[in-house]
Amino acid sequence: KCRIGGSRMNKEDRRFKKTERALAEALSKLMMDKKIQSITIRELTETADLHRSTFYKHYTDIYDLYEQLEMRFFQDINQLISFDNTHSYEDLYINLVEYVYHHSFVYKLFITYSNGLEVQEKMKQLIEKNYLEIWLYEDKKNVITEEMRYFTTYHIQGCLSVLNYWVETNFAYSKKEMLELLQKLNNHLERIMP
Repeated sequence: KCRIGGSRMNKEDRRFKKTERALAEALSKLMMDKKIQSITIRELTETADLHRSTFYKHYTDIYDLYEQLEMRFFQDINQLISFDNTHSYEDLYINLVEYVYHHSFVYKLFITYSNGLEVQEKMKQLIEKNYLEIWLYEDKKNVITEEMRYFTTYHIQGCLSVLNYWVETNFAYSKKEMLELLQKLNNHLERIMP
């Protein structure tokens, strides 16, 4: 009995994830040309190739969908880059590049199309927190100086700008080339870091 119940839950969970992904992709596609306020449920579900009842089974409206997707986006990013003393800057870059490449529609939705400076700031703060923790651990420091904060802000903004450009150019560089570029930029910056 438990096995059947667990199997049903997994099936429902997979089905929900598939629905969520289809709606996220559709919303991202529609937001290339429209503001969220101008997008109808009918338009969204037709673009996602889903029935409207499927949408209403999980969400009350487009804003509810957007908020849930944003919450999931930050949970995913946080999980990928959360500090752990086995992580390095390279791990941070690998995780970000992989996520952005495989979830470009979600990344575009929140970073490119939303014009949401609030979302971008939240992303920067999340990465910055983990970046500083890695720095403290690797350099065996226990105090974050003001100079460290300036370097970190500069570094994170640069990294996010590079990732944004990579997405906007539809991945003109391969994942390997992107990782090499980010590592090269990181190595250059490390030479002048305090």
